[in-house]
Amino acid sequence: MYSVYLVDDEKWSLCDVLYTFPFGQCGFEVVGQNTNALAALDAILDIRPAVVFADIRMPSMSGLDLIHMVKQRLPETVFVILSGYAEFEYAVDALRMEVFDYCLKPVSEQSAQQLLIRLKAHLDGRTAPEEEEALPLGGSPQFTALLQYVNDHITEPLALGELAQRFYINISYCGELFRNVTGENFTQYVRRRRLQLACSLLRRTNLPLSQVASRVGYPDLPYFSRVFTAAMGVSPSRYRAAEREKQRG
Repeated sequence: MYSVYLVDDEKWSLCDVLYTFPFGQCGFEVVGQNTNALAALDAILDIRPAVVFADIRMPSMSGLDLIHMVKQRLPETVFVILSGYAEFEYAVDALRMEVFDYCLKPVSEQSAQQLLIRLKAHLDGRTAPEEEEALPLGGSPQFTALLQYVNDHITEPLALGELAQRFYINISYCGELFRNVTGENFTQYVRRRRLQLACSLLRRTNLPLSQVASRVGYPDLPYFSRVFTAAMGVSPSRYRAAEREKQRG
């Protein structure tokens, strides 16, 4: 069982996480929870949980500050952000800090289960003994560096073949690692991360659609619109209009 610590300044939100996420069924055990980020910091450094679920906006310390301070002492700790705010800067900073996932509250039961399945696969892959292979430098350190590069350059052109070559990983094995560690293939992972950022920009800015597309790695607006519509079920313009209507309501 992997240990989990929960941090959120709202008690009802902690109860919702405990109710929604099937921790025990997926191989996790909640070892602590706190509504005070500063108190949580001390507890996390003492308990050393494998995973921390944290809100991003808290009065005493932001979730990003908490992540930074914990990682200085416990660099192997995995973080999942649960936030009610789909803000572009937060999402970018979270990706750069190697946060495992950035989820918007409320999280559906299906999404919660899928996240835990991906999270356990990630932790299992990190702790499992290295297999004997004939592939050059096929171990996890290279893939960890590759994944960090992808997160840091998510809005730039990315190609799996070039990345595999850059980090000295066989391309077929690299694709397999992506599926095992993230629960998605390379294309799905990059698309999901980019569309998360696109949704944030559509919600909180008045940027033209062409600039939104360019900022998230799709310089071709028609292609971006097709990808967005296929994934979200509505066009970018209709998504923005619907979100604005919700804000006015």
